[in-house]
Amino acid sequence: MTLHEEERPDTADEDFEIEPWYPSDLMRELHALRAIPNAQRRGYKLEALLQRAFQRAHFQAAHNPKMAEPRQTDFAVISHSHRYLCESKWESRPTGSDVIDGIRSRLRRSGSTVVGLLFTMSGITDQAAEEIVKYRSDGLVLVFDEGDIRLALSSPHELERHLQLKHDELVVHGRVHRGENASEAARAARRARTRVEQLPTSRYRLLSADGKELPWFHGAGGFNLGVFCLDLPDVDWVPAAGSGVCLDMPIDTGDQRDVLRLLVSLSELGWTGNQSQWSIQQNGRNWHGCGADTFAKALRKWKERTRQLENPHHSEEFVYFEVCDGGFYTVSGSVSAEQTRTVARCNVSFQLVGMPLDPGALQQLYRRFDVPSRGYFRPLVERSVTRQRIDDHVPLQVLGYVVESAGQRWPQEDWVVGLLAVNPYHGTGLQAPDGLVHDLAGSGVIVCALRSHHPLRNPKERYKLWSYERARTSDAHALRVVAEWWEAEGDIEEEPADARAGADDTSVRVLKDSTGDPSPA
Repeated sequence: MTLHEEERPDTADEDFEIEPWYPSDLMRELHALRAIPNAQRRGYKLEALLQRAFQRAHFQAAHNPKMAEPRQTDFAVISHSHRYLCESKWESRPTGSDVIDGIRSRLRRSGSTVVGLLFTMSGITDQAAEEIVKYRSDGLVLVFDEGDIRLALSSPHELERHLQLKHDELVVHGRVHRGENASEAARAARRARTRVEQLPTSRYRLLSADGKELPWFHGAGGFNLGVFCLDLPDVDWVPAAGSGVCLDMPIDTGDQRDVLRLLVSLSELGWTGNQSQWSIQQNGRNWHGCGADTFAKALRKWKERTRQLENPHHSEEFVYFEVCDGGFYTVSGSVSAEQTRTVARCNVSFQLVGMPLDPGALQQLYRRFDVPSRGYFRPLVERSVTRQRIDDHVPLQVLGYVVESAGQRWPQEDWVVGLLAVNPYHGTGLQAPDGLVHDLAGSGVIVCALRSHHPLRNPKERYKLWSYERARTSDAHALRVVAEWWEAEGDIEEEPADARAGADDTSVRVLKDSTGDPSPA
């Protein structure tokens, strides 16, 4: 299967620059310390580097404090809520139990709220690790080995998150968190717990025009990082003055399994419901669906989805949309279209009505995903959701229906709440409204929310576009297209002219099943 190569920029263009990468000055000094033969002197120099790293992370560092007199302490670190007693070592052998006992002795003189930090470039012995866990009720000792020290010096702003992670590992899980290979070990453990069947199902069902149930549907399309949604909360629709806020969480992902793990974690923490919608975009084709479970299935069924594509791109983009408490969020990213399913980027982007009074739920996300950056709320500079009525009578060619099953809002029967339709602006002479030109330019099909619902047993003959709503997150956009129906009998309104002439045949195909075999609607 031939892959479509990505267009490469012209390196001779003056606008194309590669910015040089400069290592941290603390890391350069750490490398220079390796040439010092005296272990005690290396330890003193390392101590000074660590103090500077904590100061850059906005901690207060005190050299040779008197908190454990008459025992000497290398330095102490103070944050807004914690006190740490710190010891640094750089010897040729792993640090043993005697050093741990010495730190614990200092802790007993310092008070129960003080936590011990051991920085050791040679790591610790297994016996020392066992004693840290066994006697943690006598004093908590958190260990920073070479991997952790390198992280602290290269990214001081990560220190607070790293301290919290080590504290939770020791207190909650009874484990000593070690930096060497810790990230990969944790990722492997999380992957082992990822079960897609844990994901919630959608409240919506997709049906083709002839009544067959669809896991998802597809049409002609390209890359535009957009997703259709049936409900788009307006975070500015509140009585208070001001504007909504946004918050981005760049997620450290290696491959597709990490994206699935992200979905499971969002579900476990209560951030995933039954109103989610998603899109996956390839060269020449887009897939659309509802529900976290079908999104995970579509990612895993990538071979079946792309088997019939003549010229697939080497990667595909995805956008997952979810309504949450206080607003909505998108999960967007890029995954390779080959066996490794490597994820080049993944970002969770929130839009909320404001800064939560209790940010604990969002902090849980940061801790669960080991987000490699600090989180900042940023005020939106313009309205989150924009709306526009579509005055032209643009008819829709219906490919299928979005249905809410009996027992949800209506006890006796299924109701149609949305449409799967041909994009009337794709491959035709119709001009899309200004606000929709970019969002619909590359999509052969659209998902519409119905302004007036109707029973599934009573399909309507004519549907037309009514309005649209749109919102942008940091790297994706959500689009709610609204359609309306009207009865022919007794309707004095002139029937709109057919705008479907010349529509691209590839834009009116749907999936009959998850194998990806298309058939005309």
